[in-house]
Amino acid sequence: MNTVDKQELVGDGLERISESARFLGVSRSFIYSLISRGILPSVQIGRSRRVPIKAVRELAANNVVHGASQPA
Repeated sequence: MNTVDKQELVGDGLERISESARFLGVSRSFIYSLISRGILPSVQIGRSRRVPIKAVRELAANNVVHGASQPA
């Protein structure tokens, strides 16, 4: 990822892990798991970790399911 891509990713701002978890309806530990598996990027500033707002929204959008089949 080049500098322009990184700037675009954080261009909408950063949010706390707890805010990302609340938006997605998951636990903070699940967000940390997504980060450690490389699914969700993060920014380390001092001792604080932040997640790009755009990345959280894209993660949600990329996982939308239409007409999920039900088990027989």
